[in-house]
Amino acid sequence: MRILTGSLHFYFISFLFSRANGFPTPRTPTAYAFPFYNYSYLNLSSVSEAQAPKTARALNFSHNVIEKITKRDLEGFDTLEVLDLSYNQIKDIEPGAFERLLSLVSVNLAFNAKKLLVSGLPPHLKLLPTSEASGSLQLCRYFDESPEAALEPSASAEELPRSGVPSVPQNVNLRLRRSTENLLRRAEKNVTVSPTATLRPNFCGAPIDGIFDLSNSKLSEEELTLKLDPDLCQAQLDSILELDISHSDLETDLLSLFVLFLPMKNVQSIDASYNKLTINALDTEAICSFPFSKLLFLNISNNPINSLDTLCLPPTIKVIDLSFTNISQIPQNFAKKMFNLENMYVQGNHFIYTVRPEITNAVPKFTPGTVHINAISFVRNQAGTPIESLPKKVKHLKMSNCSIVELPEWFADTVEELLFLDLSSNRISVLPDLPTSLQHLDISNSDIQIIPPSFKSISNLTIFSIQNNKIVDMHPEYFPLTLTKCDISKNKLNTLSLTDALEKLEYLNVSGNLITRLEPASHLSALANLDSSHNLISELPDHFGKSLPTLKYFNLSGNKISFLQRGSLPGSLVELDISDNAITTIAEDTFGQLTSLSVLTVQGKHFFCNCDLYWFANVYIHNPHLQINGKGNLRCSFPPDRRGSLVESSNLTLLRCSLGIQMAITACVAILVVLVLTGLCWRFDGLWYVRMGWYWCMAKRKQYEKRPEDKLFDAFVSYSEQDANWTKENLLEKLETDGFKICYHERDFKPGHPVLGNIFYCIENSHKVLFVLSPSFVNSCWCQYELYFAEHRVLNENQDSLIMIVLEDLPPNSVPQKFSKLRKLLKRKTYLKWSPEEHKQKVFWHQVAAVLKTTNEPLVRAENGSARDMCEME
Repeated sequence: MRILTGSLHFYFISFLFSRANGFPTPRTPTAYAFPFYNYSYLNLSSVSEAQAPKTARALNFSHNVIEKITKRDLEGFDTLEVLDLSYNQIKDIEPGAFERLLSLVSVNLAFNAKKLLVSGLPPHLKLLPTSEASGSLQLCRYFDESPEAALEPSASAEELPRSGVPSVPQNVNLRLRRSTENLLRRAEKNVTVSPTATLRPNFCGAPIDGIFDLSNSKLSEEELTLKLDPDLCQAQLDSILELDISHSDLETDLLSLFVLFLPMKNVQSIDASYNKLTINALDTEAICSFPFSKLLFLNISNNPINSLDTLCLPPTIKVIDLSFTNISQIPQNFAKKMFNLENMYVQGNHFIYTVRPEITNAVPKFTPGTVHINAISFVRNQAGTPIESLPKKVKHLKMSNCSIVELPEWFADTVEELLFLDLSSNRISVLPDLPTSLQHLDISNSDIQIIPPSFKSISNLTIFSIQNNKIVDMHPEYFPLTLTKCDISKNKLNTLSLTDALEKLEYLNVSGNLITRLEPASHLSALANLDSSHNLISELPDHFGKSLPTLKYFNLSGNKISFLQRGSLPGSLVELDISDNAITTIAEDTFGQLTSLSVLTVQGKHFFCNCDLYWFANVYIHNPHLQINGKGNLRCSFPPDRRGSLVESSNLTLLRCSLGIQMAITACVAILVVLVLTGLCWRFDGLWYVRMGWYWCMAKRKQYEKRPEDKLFDAFVSYSEQDANWTKENLLEKLETDGFKICYHERDFKPGHPVLGNIFYCIENSHKVLFVLSPSFVNSCWCQYELYFAEHRVLNENQDSLIMIVLEDLPPNSVPQKFSKLRKLLKRKTYLKWSPEEHKQKVFWHQVAAVLKTTNEPLVRAENGSARDMCEME
């Protein structure tokens, strides 16, 4: 620790000469100035071409085409302390070129010729190796522990190697080299600072509520050093609780970065993600000791760390993020160094075993076309598992997308306090043995095919995600009883049986499988969220709603359901998604019971836009307490004339779709028609005509015998009882005396036969029908029947066989309206009129006899024939 403290003092003193980057004048915390000259990117072929002032203390000749350094090039630079010759083509350095530069602190020869040899170094300069990858060289002065020795000849240069920790000055000098290089590289091109100019200190950063945000600031290491300078900013540094330097393109190593952080005594969280941080390749375990006591969180993700072998961090850290840092293993000493670690994130790394070069060289050469694999994603191999250790106190471990195929055998017994484990996006084919303390497990995007019975031994597991694997069958009895959330989506399940083994399950996701039917075997009183979308479900069981009495969120989208019957949905639903199914209608019997439903998502183009959809299209869709997603995209598939039209514009009216209203309207119309017909019948004696028609039909059904040509009677006489005396004493006696066969009801009706039947029989078997007309005839019901039947005979046979005898005058208004036929007959047909005068009676009897002897003419001809000289009714 004493050596590290001395190194830190050297670090601050050395930056007296390296903080001029981006500032108009050099900084001088003491009384002397610091001239700096930048000759980079000038295409110089030698140092002497620049003609730099001999008083310069810092020279930048990087990014030129210099091939050789001679004594003459550096002659006279007695005060030169920092020299940057990187990114040239230097192949040779003349011996003794640096011998007289007694003030020289650092020479950067990085990125020159690989065969560059440096000989004849002065006593105060030593050749130190840097990154093997770059092949660069670094010349640095060795310093003693005291900061005052920084500008003096190195009297302690021989003591430090004997201390046994030569890595300390090397690390700090490496940091000095990088700082100087960055300083010179970022200086303004072709700008020379006057030797008399003086650098002023920059303003210190001001934390806000303990948060010091330097993210996205693109600070160089030197600029960051200025903001964290303890000489100027100690008050601000003491108030920093959280430091954010992420996304700043910062290039340094972790050890040097934490040396900068030492003045922040109260810092608890450091975010240095998305930079260009590296790790020191030399072993620093002997000096890896930090005074930090409050640092708990460190984020160094998305940095080119590459290895954790020489990691040197404060052991107080409880949360570390090593995601996407290109590490290929977790070394065995990691658990010892980070023994307080509780949360560890290493996702996005690849734990891959790579064959060593010497082993590769020993392998015989293969013939062309042979596939040679030299890098394999193995955990167990001859070199050991890439996961060699883990801190015992770790509770939260995220190792997703790390090319892991299995966990080490010691895993379950070592991390006994583990609560959260993320192994997603690996190539694991068998569910590994896990500690019983585990509460959250994510092993999605792997190759697991079965869930073994031993899975139930994880007795504290509450959240389990195994989506996007190859699970074919799900055995609920293998699941822990404590499970509350399970995601088994995007597998190959064919059936889903929900049993009492999942009695505490609150969330279940089985979407993206091949399930054809949901089968709840018992009541799951805790299940509140079920996602069964994108399966092959065609229907729900009738008792499904009763099996899940507390279900609130149900996703059925992307299935093949055509109808949801009553009882298939729980009444406790709050959100329901039935989009992208084959549903044709949404019935009130099913959805009207969902009184708690607040969000319904429904999309599709298979709806039958008939009256079965009226309730949804006109009532349910306008419910102010219900949010319906996708209602503007619902389209009809039936009837054909509405195919493709929107359900909202289906024009399903209440009159068209309400059977009750239709029946009510029909009944009202029927009643109205009946009332109108009744009124008309009452007004125009319709009942009488109906009765006559009925009698006629009944008479026709009897098929009374009639004689086709020679009638049984010459005439049938129809008269009223008031006219019976005249009819019998005058008409019948006269006609029968003249030899006519006359039929009248009192004598010729057959006993035992219906009256109407007798009337029909007599009319059908009489050649003529005589009507004795008088006011009493008009008022006689039976006379009206006889007239009605006689007229129907005329219509059926098309023969005019009616003879009208007017016994008494009939005024036009005396005939009732119901006897309209009689009124018509009297108007268009000739008739015989009885007269009390004797001379007219002779004519009357002669005419009656003559008419009875005539044949029946066709009705039309009879109506249009010439009228005889008879009296007509006026």
